Order: sequence, then structure tokens, then C-alpha cells
Amino acid sequence: MSETLLLDTRIEPRQARAQRRIADILRATETLLAAGEKVTTSAIAVQARIPVGSVYRYFPNVFSIYRTLFEKLNGELRARIFAVMQNADDEKTWEMLSEEILAQAIDLYRQHPAYGNLLQMMADPMLQKVRQECVDETSKIFAARWRAGKDGFHNGDIDLVAQTASKLFTFVEQAYFEQLRIGGNASPFLEMVKTLRAYLSLYLST
Repeated sequence: MSETLLLDTRIEPRQARAQRRIADILRATETLLAAGEKVTTSAIAVQARIPVGSVYRYFPNVFSIYRTLFEKLNGELRARIFAVMQNADDEKTWEMLSEEILAQAIDLYRQHPAYGNLLQMMADPMLQKVRQECVDETSKIFAARWRAGKDGFHNGDIDLVAQTASKLFTFVEQAYFEQLRIGGNASPFLEMVKTLRAYLSLYLST
């Protein structure tokens, strides 16, 4: 069976009832992940209070559910990043914007603690492509801003810098959830934030 068949939803949820059922499945999966429970299609069905056959109607396996949930949450994060950049006035420096983006990211992480577990799962060979696709979408937001002449971009390839910055941001995300797992030591997280900002300082003007 191909990777596409393993990860794609079985049917397009055009009807409202199907959309609600998929939302129930994703919500149940997120709840189980946040609680550190073992996630299986049976456990998801119990949590969502639906027949297990309903899970298989829309998703071929748990990997497919992980993919859809990660894309949903990462899409919410990208929407926040885009909003910060769209609403920024010319007085704001890129350092200020990075602070706002980080604050928005942390707010989302706190609202969706399961996102940290999903990030770990994205290292699975089955899901690495999904994570890269999300990185690509984030990099497009940065690249579009810099092509519009914002933040004083200079001395670099916009697409390459945007892609690298987006990848570094995923390391910041990982470090944030790692600090929670090891008892609140924020040092690795703060170091990754410094690394990202140091990299951007090479190409953006204050």
C-alpha cells in the first residue's frame, strides 16, 4: 500500500454530518494524546462515543488521523503567524514581530498540549513528508513578507532563508515541549530562540 493511501482520508467530508464526525474523531484523538493515553482506533471510538467502524469510514489508520490533526493545528499556528505579519505597522521591528509570533505560538501550545506529542510523531518516516509540507507553507509566509520589502531583508536568497528559518522554528517548538517533559528547565528553549534570532539577524535589519 502506498504512503498516499495510508495517510489520506478515505472520503471527502462534504456533508455537515461527515464534517462533524471527523471533528469528533480529531477531538478525541487530541484528548487521548494530551492525556498520554495509548491511541488506537478503538480508543478513539470510545472517546468520541462512536462505532469504531465510523473511524475507519473516514481514516484508514491512526497515522492518517495524526496527519489530519497535525495539519489542522499547524494550520491554526500559521494563521496566527500570518495575522501578526498582516496587522504589523511599519514601526514594528522584526524583533518585535518575532516576540509576537512566539507569544502566539506558546498560547496555541498551551491550548493544545497534544501538539507536542504530534511534533514527536512527525519524526516517523511515515509522517516526515507531512511535517516538511507544513514547514514549506510557513516559509511562504515569511518569503512573501520579505519580497514585499519588509524587515530590511538583505544579502541572501529569500526562499532559502525563509525555509531555514521555518525549520529552525520547528526546533524552537520541540525545545518548548521538551522543557515541559524535563520539569520546566527553560534553558534549551531559550537557546533555540536565541539561535533563530541570531540567524535572522544576518538577513534582517533592525
